[in-house]
Amino acid sequence: MDLRETRTITITRRVLLAAALCAFAVILICVLNGNAAGFDDPVREFFYGLRGPALTKVAIVITNSANALFIIALCIVLLIVPRTRKTFGIPLSIGALGVTIINKIIKNIVMRPRPEVEHLVTEHGYSFTSGHSITSMFFYGMAIWLVWRYVKSKTVRWILTVLLAIPMLLVGPTRVYLGVHYPTDVLGGWCLGLAAIAVAIEIIHKVEE
Repeated sequence: MDLRETRTITITRRVLLAAALCAFAVILICVLNGNAAGFDDPVREFFYGLRGPALTKVAIVITNSANALFIIALCIVLLIVPRTRKTFGIPLSIGALGVTIINKIIKNIVMRPRPEVEHLVTEHGYSFTSGHSITSMFFYGMAIWLVWRYVKSKTVRWILTVLLAIPMLLVGPTRVYLGVHYPTDVLGGWCLGLAAIAVAIEIIHKVEE
């Protein structure tokens, strides 16, 4: 990769970071000012209208792919296996811990109550931002980037990308469906997850340099 391509990628990464943070700021302002209902309520009603026994079971399986115990288990496996320890285990584990801390801080600052609707799963704490959404976006999104960086087989890369994209994109909607988050909680989590990916990639490049 020549110098021009490297600079283009760096600029793109920093633009993504700025865009994600700006989008998060807009969402945060809307939530704090009480102006999010115009977006949240129609989206919530759409998802609640889809509720059914079979779909609820699927939603719970998907949402559990971003809960703390599952992510910790994946990190432990990646750290134990020597082949994946440095390339996947360390960056994903540190990053997952980082976004968890950030999410906890934001929750306790904003203190948004969870939606007043039937919760199909048990959750505690505040609503904004969605911890499952920020974790799934960062963990699985970052894993996709690492797969394309370190996995040589194109076929394996595409298979892993599809498998990782499923929880990355679907965990957020399941949080709304299950009644434990507002749509803006999910969007805020996604924005922070994307920003965290951009920061993590930047740090990795700096360490390698």
